[in-house]
Amino acid sequence: MAETLATEKNEIYKKLPGIEVPVGDALVSLSEMWDAPPSSDAVRPPSEFRASRMNMILHFGFDASCEEATALFRSVIAFSRRYPCRVIALCPSKGGNAIGQGIVCKIFSECYLGKSDGDMSCCEAIIFGYTLKEKRFLEDQISIFLESDLPTYYWPYRFDSPDNLSAYQTFFKNVDRIIIDTGIENYTADCLELPEPENLHDLASARTLSIRQCIGQFFSAFPMEKIVEGLALVEIKAPLNLNAEARLLLVWIESALNDCSDRVECSELKTEFICEKIDQGAAPCISFTYDCESFVECSLDLKGGVAQISARIGGDTHSMTAAIRLLEPQEALAEALFFG
Repeated sequence: MAETLATEKNEIYKKLPGIEVPVGDALVSLSEMWDAPPSSDAVRPPSEFRASRMNMILHFGFDASCEEATALFRSVIAFSRRYPCRVIALCPSKGGNAIGQGIVCKIFSECYLGKSDGDMSCCEAIIFGYTLKEKRFLEDQISIFLESDLPTYYWPYRFDSPDNLSAYQTFFKNVDRIIIDTGIENYTADCLELPEPENLHDLASARTLSIRQCIGQFFSAFPMEKIVEGLALVEIKAPLNLNAEARLLLVWIESALNDCSDRVECSELKTEFICEKIDQGAAPCISFTYDCESFVECSLDLKGGVAQISARIGGDTHSMTAAIRLLEPQEALAEALFFG
């Protein structure tokens, strides 16, 4: 049988930018790239602007297309302009019978000029192509290329099944946070086998930050005991393309209401929480139904960027209009990594 190399049947590795170098020379080659002399006496060398704050491991699964992988890589590079990091991109070959060259790599660097003089940020990436037969050696190999003493974040993307992703336990155990996006994955977070589930953060939840802030601000005007008293049903209706965001927003609302219930020491919250699908293009909405005259209705016009909330709780009637939006990819990533 002919040998299959890590670059064969590996379109993502071929598509991502970079200069191919021997794996053993990657760090030296990267260092030499940064140590390039300045273009003139007045310009400082790029090495002065290279200051990584973290390691970011991007791990592409077989369900990722070249277009998706390229867009994700560019999104992380854009993120690194504000939060400098060393990016490690892992691209498996689909050649299941690979017996040849197991791991190949290329290096990439970029400097971004800011608006003011001397404002520059530099980022770097090492992109690995590997065969599945090298999977058991992957974590040991990659550990050599991580910036020591810096936090490491792991973002697996578009794996064909949660079981195949769960097989990479070495990454789950040795990173500070795990990032997934259930808005595009074919599984939910509870399908993964994680040693520390609290380390996992979902970008679908991070994207709803301004919506959560809006809801929290509105409910802060009411006493907690009145918010939970007689609350029978909380329902979110959202189109299919926002199903992940709606589901996680409902989880957040349930957690907040349970916290209110615990704080006022009332009886256990007996509220039903439902997430329903509506027609594509329709505005998501949230309703709170009580067994008394209280009510809450919230319309989320994401296209127009406006939330409208009206409510009667404990006899008091309030309404509010607020600006909302789903966070952009770089913003959602920062929210998930640092604040989520």
